[in-house]
Amino acid sequence: MLIASDLNGTLTTGSPILAVARWVKKNQPESYPAGFILGLFTSYMQVKLGLKKIDTWGDVNMRRVLKLISEPTQEVLNLVMDSVVDDELWLKKRTEAVDLLKDYHQRGAKIILISAAYEPAVQKFAAKIGAENTYGIGTPVVMTDSGIELAKKLTSREVKLEKLRAMIGTQQIDIALGDTFADIPLLEDAAESIAVYPDKTLRQMALERGWKIID
Repeated sequence: MLIASDLNGTLTTGSPILAVARWVKKNQPESYPAGFILGLFTSYMQVKLGLKKIDTWGDVNMRRVLKLISEPTQEVLNLVMDSVVDDELWLKKRTEAVDLLKDYHQRGAKIILISAAYEPAVQKFAAKIGAENTYGIGTPVVMTDSGIELAKKLTSREVKLEKLRAMIGTQQIDIALGDTFADIPLLEDAAESIAVYPDKTLRQMALERGWKIID
């Protein structure tokens, strides 16, 4: 059995962007701009009001917050991503959805998390569900001469399914989980679909198609 799931909003209410900002504020205060997190909340309200697109907001701020990390090394990046998961994403996990994946994993299912979030964090979250046969696909983060860089294109919307299919080929997706309209391509490709605390668009589709809803 193969189960694929989105991460942010589906398995956790935590924010990787806020987690990185908090790590910098705590561990490299000299690099933390005053009011940075407040600015994030303010700009996010524009998303909520429909003045900005969520994909654009996420892309800009995922890159922006990584630039706050001073004297970056692979070791520092690992510490940051550990904090993103341990102090934010796992701490704010959606217990019912995560326990569902754990239960399937214990029964032998292969679990793949697919998300626009930082790939090292997605992989670390997946490992908490099970040490073996769990995988994380996210937006790649690499070390370059100029610091920590994010891949040019986020692993979101149709890209999620493209990357997942590149990994599993034509293998059937038995169950897929998602929380927003952006996960619809993934959910439509699965034998069974589960909408977790879905947004308005996904909820309507789930009701129309008889998909299971968790909220």
